Amino acid sequence: MEATISTPFPKSEQPAQRHYGFFNVISDPRTYGALLYMLLSLVTGIFYFTWTIVGISLTAGFAILIIGIAFALLFVGSIRVLSHVEGRIVEALLGVRMPRRLPTTSAPDESIWTRIKEAVLDMRTWTSMLYLLLMLPLGVIYFVTAVVGLTMSIGVCGGAIYSLITNHGHIQVSDVPWLDHLLHTAPGLMLAALIGILLFFVVLHIARAVGWLHGRIAEGLLVRL
Repeated sequence: MEATISTPFPKSEQPAQRHYGFFNVISDPRTYGALLYMLLSLVTGIFYFTWTIVGISLTAGFAILIIGIAFALLFVGSIRVLSHVEGRIVEALLGVRMPRRLPTTSAPDESIWTRIKEAVLDMRTWTSMLYLLLMLPLGVIYFVTAVVGLTMSIGVCGGAIYSLITNHGHIQVSDVPWLDHLLHTAPGLMLAALIGILLFFVVLHIARAVGWLHGRIAEGLLVRL
């Protein structure tokens, strides 16, 4: 049996009084944690994926050599360390509790083969490996969504406000004449700025939803299984 260290949120951190209106998302600190996680996920995803694929390949290659067993154990240990670090990142940025599990206690006279068997048969080893591999495609999706959403919202709003201040049209839509004309008028620029602001709030809602969903994925693969 494995022991689990799990402490509940303090009462002051319980989200019972939180109101989830459309504009209230801007006051939720977990929204910005999730947005930061989305921006960092591409880097961490590439690192996790590369480490896991290279480790699996080298483990298979060294299997016929005497150092294969030692390397396999080191690789499994590195997977445990990376999953622990990722759990702390998820806990800090997404606000999802990731209870730490104490390592399986082994008898002092337990043979090396028994320990190897326990490490290989431990479901958490394989689910953690699966999570690290999934982080690359998920990281690409998260990063692109965050960058495109922020760029569009800030660009549209900032460009419209700058055009109003300078009295020069800086937003060009040559393929749609009526829209291009509208964006060269004060009402049209004010409408564009409003759309940019609303789009920014939509991006924040997407970030919060991604944070919630990814927290469930991390909890399921790194803790519960």
